[in-house]
Amino acid sequence: MDTLTPAEVTAVMLTIGEKKAAQKYYITFFKAWMAAWMLNFGAMSVQIFTGGTGTLRTQYPGIINLVAALIFPMGLIMLVLTGQELCTANFMILIMTSIKKRTKLWELPVNWLIVFFGNMAGALTYVAFLAHYSKLYSTDALVTYSAGVAVTKTSEQWGACLLRGIGCNFLVCLAVWLGTGARETISKIAALHFPAFAFVFLGFEHVIVNMYYIPIGMLNGADVSVGKYIGRSMIPSLIGNIIGGALLGVPMVLFYTPPELPFFHRKRANSTIVRENIDEGSGTIGNNLQVDRFEMAKENGHNKM
Repeated sequence: MDTLTPAEVTAVMLTIGEKKAAQKYYITFFKAWMAAWMLNFGAMSVQIFTGGTGTLRTQYPGIINLVAALIFPMGLIMLVLTGQELCTANFMILIMTSIKKRTKLWELPVNWLIVFFGNMAGALTYVAFLAHYSKLYSTDALVTYSAGVAVTKTSEQWGACLLRGIGCNFLVCLAVWLGTGARETISKIAALHFPAFAFVFLGFEHVIVNMYYIPIGMLNGADVSVGKYIGRSMIPSLIGNIIGGALLGVPMVLFYTPPELPFFHRKRANSTIVRENIDEGSGTIGNNLQVDRFEMAKENGHNKM
């Protein structure tokens, strides 16, 4: 099955954004909770693998980072295919719907706040119960490594952290974008995997992923206060993630919605109309896209040659 065109993906995103804004707040919150749990399965797997590599981590850092980056996207794949709520994806989607006036302006901050704190609640409960109290951090090497990660992430320069946040969420939103354009499960997994792999391998900063790495490091003895975590990591990475989402979403909505769409040009004979009931029903995003073929020349009152 062919992938969706960029114009069709844009239409899907706008409809998804409307649904996100109209969703009951408690459902949005618990979907956000679930998203953080799923994302943290990948984050925790990466840390347990990397922390257990010993001297290989210093001798062959590129290879270790490569393998870790290949592992991480499992969480993003799980949360997208099950339709959960991740605030960094919503940073792109709700900006798009606001630009096109498909959602009210006040619905943007409301959705972002609910999803952000839902993600935070999910991440922190995962850290407490599935990572810390489960005693899976059972070796001194792993405990020391996780504490070191927390210290490193809260010792970056503020501007550098912000820029890494921009790069991170541009790639995460690109993963969601490409996954939306894919029409069957294997293609969606591949589309989601590689941009997420890139952001981990390149060392960018994701505000929700850091809600796992920094708190687990703090519980394992890192000399990091809550205030330092918020001021040196959470705030700059959050701002960067918002900018990164906007840098993808804004151009796409301007490029690919009417009247910019190529099939609105009179010279184009045939095209595709995306219906308003796009993406309704069961299945993951993009699976239920309905399109109609029509003759643009006739629509414009001309006869085809």
